[in-house]
Amino acid sequence: MKDVYGLHLMMRVANVRDRAALGDGATIDKFLVNLVGELGMNVLAGPMVTEEAGEPQRAGYSGVIILYESHAAIHTYSALGQAFVDVFSCKPYDTTRVEGVMRRYFGEFEVVEQTTLGRGVHWGSNVEREMESWVAAREENPAPALQPAGGFG
Repeated sequence: MKDVYGLHLMMRVANVRDRAALGDGATIDKFLVNLVGELGMNVLAGPMVTEEAGEPQRAGYSGVIILYESHAAIHTYSALGQAFVDVFSCKPYDTTRVEGVMRRYFGEFEVVEQTTLGRGVHWGSNVEREMESWVAAREENPAPALQPAGGFG
């Protein structure tokens, strides 16, 4: 991938072998912590995992872990054997490692949708240089002051 600041992986999986694991909050919690460790990232807060009750097709768990590098999240649908996974990071990482951790926690699965985007394509991997350039541009062309919307005084 082009010189980017980081990656954003969005993935939907189906035919997950261990549906019971998709419906277990403690497993989702451990998955997020292990995923972050496997990718060499650092926890800022969480994980926060909560059950989404309701009709079986919509029930499952949602979990998010906030990272110094951004965040990772999972939304599961245990009755359907499906999940959505999102890893958004300013640190480049190997997306196949995400699948490896998922297999350890949920068994085999089929990837039915996957998008990987470069995060910060306007930034290179040298963040300090990019920030200096951004600050210099802002000093040359400061943002205009915000004006209230019409109808106020």
